[in-house]
Amino acid sequence: MEEGNNSNHLPPWYVKAIWYAIFAVTLSIAAWYIALQLTDLMVTVAICFFLAFSIEPIVNKLAARGWKRGLATLFVYVVGIGAVTAFLVLFGLVFFQQVVDLIAEIPNIYDVIRSFFDETFSITLPEPSVLMDQYLNDAVSLLANGVIGVINTFLGMVFGALTVLLVTFYLVVDGPRFRSVVCSMFSQRRQREILDVWEVAINKTSSYIISRLILALVCGTATTIFLLIVQVPNGLALGIFTGFVSAFIPTIGTYIGGVLPVAVAFGASPIQGVATLAFIVAYQQIENLTIEPRISAKAMELNTAVSFLSVLAGAAVLGPIGAFLALPVAATLKAFVGTYLRRTEVVTSKLTDGGN
Repeated sequence: MEEGNNSNHLPPWYVKAIWYAIFAVTLSIAAWYIALQLTDLMVTVAICFFLAFSIEPIVNKLAARGWKRGLATLFVYVVGIGAVTAFLVLFGLVFFQQVVDLIAEIPNIYDVIRSFFDETFSITLPEPSVLMDQYLNDAVSLLANGVIGVINTFLGMVFGALTVLLVTFYLVVDGPRFRSVVCSMFSQRRQREILDVWEVAINKTSSYIISRLILALVCGTATTIFLLIVQVPNGLALGIFTGFVSAFIPTIGTYIGGVLPVAVAFGASPIQGVATLAFIVAYQQIENLTIEPRISAKAMELNTAVSFLSVLAGAAVLGPIGAFLALPVAATLKAFVGTYLRRTEVVTSKLTDGGN
């Protein structure tokens, strides 16, 4: 009997392994739950670091000239807010009026689109009155049931914006001290690597913002001038919309930005619609082949396929914010990997020289 009991008795290491496995599973579930609860906080932190990396090169240059970091950061904030305010003062009223006119033209644009589908494809779209009645009913219902929700959302956005600005301010002001604290946890050799990668992240992020602003300015200006020349209604609003959407929405922003001006132009007349469509297509080809590669190559130094996959991965993890932050993160990771991988000379082959 004793021998039988001994044979069925579990060894001590087996029991410990079971308890370790239970502990690991429990810890993983708890960590996953906490991560889900802190998703919004992590997004906020990512945005704060992104903004801090964007403005820190300017603050560092001012600090090198003798400015205190707090004063230099405040100066950047004031200039940025002043630039936005000046833009709104100069173009805000005209832009707002054109947006109002554009909204008023939506029924006419819908009538043109409806007639086109009916005559070309024999597809009958719903009457505008039906859509308007449904829209008004939904709007009244949402307004009656969601006033408090709208107010809470607005207050939440204001609080979130103030939080981001405040945290970003302290990240920039205390940047050297924060990096010193992080580096103190590692050996001096690792500290140099960490600081190198940190510097690359700052340079890539600031270069990314500058490149996007340049592309938005060029695209918006060119589109606005063309729309005004061909006398498409609300050309200024449509040009600004096209420039910023095409520049700041990764991958598909070009197509989203061009849809609205083309639709409005077709609503005005078929000739204007065809001309606008031709311009959008031609401009995007010129930008993709000449302007964008030169700017992005200096800013990101990323392969096109890598950029596209990075945007998809960022969107899958954090949605639109992740898609926007994907390119500078990918460029930083590339630089980080490059510090640990030793590159050697590549052998000559038609697979590496483009078949030449």
